[in-house]
Amino acid sequence: MVSSSLFGYLVSILPAGLLALVLLLLIPRALVGARLAVHIVFFVVARDAMSPAGFWQLNAGSMRLGESAPVLLALAGMSAALVVGVAWLERGAREGMAWWRKGRVVRSVLWGVLGAVVISAIAAALKAAMGLPSLPAPSPAMYAPILVFALLGNAYEELLFRGMLQQRLARHMPATRALVVAAVLFSLCHAWLALIVTRVGLPVLVFTLIEGLVAGFVYRRAGLLGATLAHGLAIFALAAGLY
Repeated sequence: MVSSSLFGYLVSILPAGLLALVLLLLIPRALVGARLAVHIVFFVVARDAMSPAGFWQLNAGSMRLGESAPVLLALAGMSAALVVGVAWLERGAREGMAWWRKGRVVRSVLWGVLGAVVISAIAAALKAAMGLPSLPAPSPAMYAPILVFALLGNAYEELLFRGMLQQRLARHMPATRALVVAAVLFSLCHAWLALIVTRVGLPVLVFTLIEGLVAGFVYRRAGLLGATLAHGLAIFALAAGLY
């Protein structure tokens, strides 16, 4: 049932959520890096718990979302609430962050779509070259909830890794190096999921590194909106079985 699967998932991540909340109450706002680390660790725990909860399945060449439309939309709504809440709470961590560049929303959207095409094209080429398998494609009726889940779910991830982490790293190193460091850390934060939770291994790390590099480049050119679209649309293409 929808309610039982979602309830079980929320119960499973509740202890980590409470510990993260305690840390955020104890760590001064001035220690932006430490607070950001807490947010990222909790995000990794919450995301990786989705696999044993049955919300998705991964193999070497594909990802499929295994839940109903109401559950995907509920998860998307929770992610959207986290984006708003964390962006408000951690105003210091997102200092200098651009939602889009110079007020050009359309330009940011176009950069995001281009980024998604690049990620998907590289991933599809590697998949074909290595002969990686695919899981059964979902029904087209699920495309809309998959799209909403992919966009809103990955907006939270992009806020943390591009809008906060990459933006702050760029204060202490050249922008290109900050982009690469954030992308490598992004991929590293998928290591437990790749190597232990799903045992898919290297393909997950390679895909997420590509995602991180492209999304980081798009962020520099088009802000968080573009990076979110690049990441979210690429995940939609993967989860919808478009390649």
